[in-house]
Formats: sequence, structure tokens, C-alpha cells
Amino acid sequence: MNSFKTVPLFLVFILSITSLSLPFASGQAGRDLGFNWIYPNYDGRATNYNPQNQITVDTIGDLTDEWTTAFVIPAIIPGITLQPGVRAQPLAENGVLYLVSNFLDAFSHRVETGIPIWFYAFPVNMTQVVTDFPAISPFDSGVIEGVSLFERKVMMPTPDCGMVFLDSAGGQPSFLGDLTRGGMCSGIAGNEGFYTGQMLYSPAVYESGRVLITGTAVSGKVESGRGYIAGFNADTGELMWRFFLMPPAGGDPSWAGQYAGMGNVDPVRGDWGNARGVGVGVGWGQWAVDEETGIIYVGTSAPGPNFNGANRPGPNLFSSSILALDAMTGELIWYYQTSPHDLNAHGCLWNTILGNIGENKVVFKACDNGRIYALDAATGDLIWTMMPPTLKRINVDDPFVDQPDLNRDVVSTTPYWQCPGITGGTGGDLAFAYGRVYYATTNYCDYLSPTSANPSELMSWGAEFPEAPYEMPRNTTIYGLDASTGNIDWTFDISPDVSHRGGLVVTGNLVFISSLNGRIFGLDASTGDQIYVKPLGAALGIPPTIAAAADGEQFLYQTIGGLGSRYTTPVSGLIVALKIRGGPQVPIIPPDENGDMPPESVNGAQLPLTLLIPAVVVIAVVFLLAAFGRRALNSRKRKPPPSVENQNDQGINS
Repeated sequence: MNSFKTVPLFLVFILSITSLSLPFASGQAGRDLGFNWIYPNYDGRATNYNPQNQITVDTIGDLTDEWTTAFVIPAIIPGITLQPGVRAQPLAENGVLYLVSNFLDAFSHRVETGIPIWFYAFPVNMTQVVTDFPAISPFDSGVIEGVSLFERKVMMPTPDCGMVFLDSAGGQPSFLGDLTRGGMCSGIAGNEGFYTGQMLYSPAVYESGRVLITGTAVSGKVESGRGYIAGFNADTGELMWRFFLMPPAGGDPSWAGQYAGMGNVDPVRGDWGNARGVGVGVGWGQWAVDEETGIIYVGTSAPGPNFNGANRPGPNLFSSSILALDAMTGELIWYYQTSPHDLNAHGCLWNTILGNIGENKVVFKACDNGRIYALDAATGDLIWTMMPPTLKRINVDDPFVDQPDLNRDVVSTTPYWQCPGITGGTGGDLAFAYGRVYYATTNYCDYLSPTSANPSELMSWGAEFPEAPYEMPRNTTIYGLDASTGNIDWTFDISPDVSHRGGLVVTGNLVFISSLNGRIFGLDASTGDQIYVKPLGAALGIPPTIAAAADGEQFLYQTIGGLGSRYTTPVSGLIVALKIRGGPQVPIIPPDENGDMPPESVNGAQLPLTLLIPAVVVIAVVFLLAAFGRRALNSRKRKPPPSVENQNDQGINS
């Protein structure tokens, strides 16, 4: 009787305590406490802002090393010259860390100890892939710039123009419909060029509509193909829609006219010419998704060939642009082209942020021409733009100021300096928090010699890179910009002769910068004052990841190495984990706008799922043992004492 009373009480307790864990168990849904880092730029809006409040401007002085582990040397894969190390920021969810390497391996580790959990190596033979899929011409194969987690799956791009989905618990691979090997690069209408085969980022996710959105990449050479953006069913991988970024091979004089009145650059009849020996793809970087409106905001690459426009007259819609598309249908909502008829390889790479100015949603984007833009998210109208005053500009037009010549073929007929160079003036991903946009702009020039871009010269960029007659300065300035106006609130200069690559992360009123001089800098997000520096001894090409262990304690993770020879000597590299010594062992939940603690908190702390489940199991066992123990005791009390005969029998039997 008593045991049956205990079971309902136990169930009530389990249901009540489980309900407390749901905000954490569902990743970044609900009240976002900064436990998990499941997108390249933290959240679906690509803000690079983690709202945790353990590692802060007040505690940063106690941030110290906790553990370190090295990456393995890459294996030999036929048809690929692999680059060592990791270039994608680590991901973390429910106390587990995930890393994907430039050599097509994936790892998982315990957040708090670095102990390995599982390992996966993607099997591929690129020599065979190119034979099976003639539209693939490998370029930077194996390099992965960013990965995401979606419904306990690590979405890993593969160099065969596909995607593998790895179970986060055990690393088991699965494949999904048209996102499988070769599916995105086969039988594309109007394409005569080539795709690189490697999508540098995982798909963006429109969770409400269950759509995975990605696109094709091109090399920027004469060989470049007809790029597109596409949406795929998240459950089946079936292609839902496709939006082409240029007309089909052979050209279509009226192709651009259908987009009249939808962007800042008027379409031109005959745009892209006969569309042969030219091409465009998507830009790497996380794309922002608005779950409320179902709009995705996308950046695109520069047109190819990058430095010679002889065969691509017109503005070359939609190259070097920011696009807003309906995530369910692919319908174009608006576009903003930042460099019409681009001759400088200044595409719109890195992240596209969806933020806000007051009640208005705003898209923040920096492109490789060095400018940063704030655009109305609903209409694409320009709110403000800023050209960094520290950015050196040589042989580069500013399309915002100058009217571009849409029939110009080359910048110069003799060797010339281009500043900013082919990796642009952006320096990496933006961050948005505290009413500011944080931006790293880099002076890195290239010395170019113009060449032909005849459609038969597939490997031509329209320029070569001879040995420079002298060195140009390399340096980086970090800007804290008022998000409402674009006005400069503060600047911070990284030491002279050091460029930057990778972007920024904001958390705890801190701005973190991981620099090519091997140091992590921590700046006061309000003033730009340097209050922290951590030397790590080798070039750092991506910003850190910040996420919680199973007990809620926050860690900062920094990868070392993984860069190409343009920036440093390539090394396989390490990952270093740091935490606040003597800091809080559980997350601190901040009060709401009224100063009240949220109802889902327990003494101001949220219970993580990985801690909750073992606790529930232990409690269940205790409840059940207590219940059945009491039942057995009551049964023994009610049983009559054995007879003498029975006692003797028991003694003999024993």
C-alpha cells in the first residue's frame, strides 16, 4: 500500500525537476544562458555574443590554463593536398566539445577535461570523385571554415560536394538525400563551369520551417561555375528550391531585368555577357536566419575571374552582394551589391549579423572592400556605412563614392599594388552586443601582375602574384562602433606589423581577439582598453569558443595552428582550454528587466541536463529501494512466527 503512494510522489518530483532543465536541454532555445556554442558565430543570428557571466571584465585576471591536447598529423588522401590543423571554431553542447579539422576528421572531447569521446575520419578519394562528378574541380579541398550542430548532429561539409551528419553521442555518420556525395554539383541547369566541391560552412538552419540552406563555392578563376543558393528539407535532404546567382552559360540579355527595383544597383541588360569563362559562388561565413520572419541573409563571393572583367560586362549581379531570401521558397526579397563589377576580389565573406537598432531589425555586414554596412532587414535600405579611416587604399575604387565603369576589364596593364588585398580589409567575423558592432579591419596588400582571362585559360584569376619589390605595412585596428549610427566609440591597434584573420567574440563585457602574433587579447567592450593578454606561442587564426561543462562552469577554448602559408608556417596545432580559477561552479542566471530571478532557476542556478539525468537516476533508485524495503518490512511484521517443526526443518535445510 505505502509503495503505491510513493510512486506518484516520485513521478511528480521527476516531472518537476525535469521541467527545470528544459531551457538548457534544448540548446539555445528559450532563455539563453550561454551554456552551448552550436553555431560558428554562437547563435542563429551570427552575433558572436555569448551571454554567460562567469568569464567577465571583472574576473578575467583569474583566467588560467586547464588542459591542452594536440591534433594528429593529417593522413594522405588521394587527390587532396591537405592542410593541417583546425580552422573551424570548436562547438560545444551539453558538456561535450566538437572539433572538425582541415583534414576531414571530427573529434569530440569532454569539455572540462579534454578526454576524447569519439573520433571520425571521412573516407574519400578525390581522384575518383573528380572522375565521377566532372563538374568538380577541387580547390582548398578539406578546409572547413565553420560547422554547426542541429538536433544532436554535427553537420560536416565534405569535398565531394556533399555533407555528412555525425551523431553527437557516438560520431556515427549518416547522409541525407540530395546533400549526399556529388548531389549539389551534378546536372545543374545552365552550368558549364566548375565547383570546388568543398562547401566551407555547414548549412544555415531555418528551424521553424525545417530547412537547411547552403550553396556552391567556386575558385574565383576562369573555370568558375554558375553558383547558386539552395534550400533542402531538414528531414529528408530533398531539394526544395534553388536561387541562381547569375544567368546560364550562353547568357541571357534579359536575365537581370526581373530584379529591377529590388536592390541598390540597377540591373543592366546583357549583364554577365555570354556567361562563359566566368562565375560566382556563395561567400564563406555564417548566414543569419530570422526565425520570426523566415528570412535568411546571405553573402556572396566576388565574380571570377577575380581580376579581369573582359568577359563579364555589367554589374555582375549577384556577386559581392548581400541577399535577403525567403527561407521556405528561395524568393528574393532584396539585394545590396557592395562592389558592382568587382575587379579586386572583394566579395562579401565572413558572417552576416542580424541585430537590432531599437525595435528595428538590422543586418550588419562587412565586405572585403573594407566597408561595413547597416541595412534595414526588411527592405535592404542603407541605414549607415563606415569606411575605416585606418584602412590603406591603393588601386581600389570605393563603389559607395565612385561610379564604377561596368565595362572595365583590368585595374592596370602593368604590375601594381592592391590595398586591401585579396583577403580584404575585413579581418574576419563581426560581433554585436551592448549596442555596439565590433569590427577588425586589416591592412594586408597584394602585388599583382595582370594576365589574360581567355575562357580557355581555366586556371587564370586574371592576375598573377610575382615577388613584390618591397614590403607593405601589415596591421590591424579593432573598432567599437555605435550600432545606431556607425560612429566610432573607440579603437584598439594590435601591435605594428601584425595582421589579423578570424574575427571577434564578445562576452562578459569583454571583446576577445585571437591574433596572428600568437596572443589572445581581452578588451573592455565599453572602452576598448586592453585588460588581458595571453601568449600562446603560434599564430591564432580563429577566435575562441566559450561554453559550459556539465556542472555549468564556463571554459574558453582556443585552437592554435590550422592556417595556410599566406599567414604563417602551417602547423598541425593544439587546442587549449582555460577557466576562471576559483570561480563559480554553476552558471549564474542574471535577473530579468525587473530585477527578479527567473522562475526556472533553482537558488540562482540552472541544472544542466548532463548533471540532471544521473541525479534523477540516483533519486529514482533511492525512492524505489525505500518503497520496496518498507513493503518487505511490513510483510515480515505481519507474518506469524515459525513453528518449532519449521524451525528444525530450516536448520536441517540450511
